[in-house]
Amino acid sequence: MRLVQPKIVSLRSWSEIHGHAKNGWLYRGQRDASWVLQTSLERCCDRQRFLPDQRVVIENELSREFRRGYHQYASHVPGVGALLEWLSLMQHHGAPTRLLDFTYSIYVAAYFALEEASGESAVWAIDASWAIRQAELAMRKAGKPETRRLLESLEDEKSEDNVAKLFLQKPYVRTVMPLNPFRLNERLRIQKGVFVVPGDIRVPFMQNLDWAGSGRHRDHVVKIVIPRGLRNEGIRQLFEMNISRTSLFPGLDGYATSLGVYHPIFSVDHWVWK
Repeated sequence: MRLVQPKIVSLRSWSEIHGHAKNGWLYRGQRDASWVLQTSLERCCDRQRFLPDQRVVIENELSREFRRGYHQYASHVPGVGALLEWLSLMQHHGAPTRLLDFTYSIYVAAYFALEEASGESAVWAIDASWAIRQAELAMRKAGKPETRRLLESLEDEKSEDNVAKLFLQKPYVRTVMPLNPFRLNERLRIQKGVFVVPGDIRVPFMQNLDWAGSGRHRDHVVKIVIPRGLRNEGIRQLFEMNISRTSLFPGLDGYATSLGVYHPIFSVDHWVWK
């Protein structure tokens, strides 16, 4: 099995994270630095021990079931061809999908890495322009020559069904592609979110990422390891930047949860020892 080997860097101080904030890069925080990148659909299928070819059927059935029931819970129903918007809604509400959440903000990603970390956490970084170029190349080689036109048309809400031509119609292409639906939901907008979408769900996300670059990732896929000792400072600095669960998840639940992650009272400077 091919497996991407990202460039790995470890922060020696929290201030070093600023040097990894780059325009055009995508970031994902994970609370355990040893974890690989996996979609919720991949994890679900692994738990149920589905065979690789069965995963395509599972995805179709879950999507169909969600679309059938969604109107009972919301007034706005996306069009039948708005595949990416449907998948985005499924992801938002916790259904298994092929989408993997990233963000354009390294600081938002760092918060998600640190929030529940008990050891080393990590922020994965992917060069978006590189990923798009590699995906276009892979899809053209696989016999999908209109990839560029189809991608450009996604900016038109009436052409979202082109996503199906890229990802759901054979041949399935092992690659990854940064994408967003035309209509952004609240979470995507607030968290500066973006999805990275694997082209072939019959294999793990990491294999899709590896095939995307033909093994050449050193300058385009980076894992930034955050040592456990930097967690408290990182959480405090992010709180001062107004990055917390309160701001990322507006509403009472986000606010209440944030109190258990960081509050100024947690700082030793607020305690007077007698």
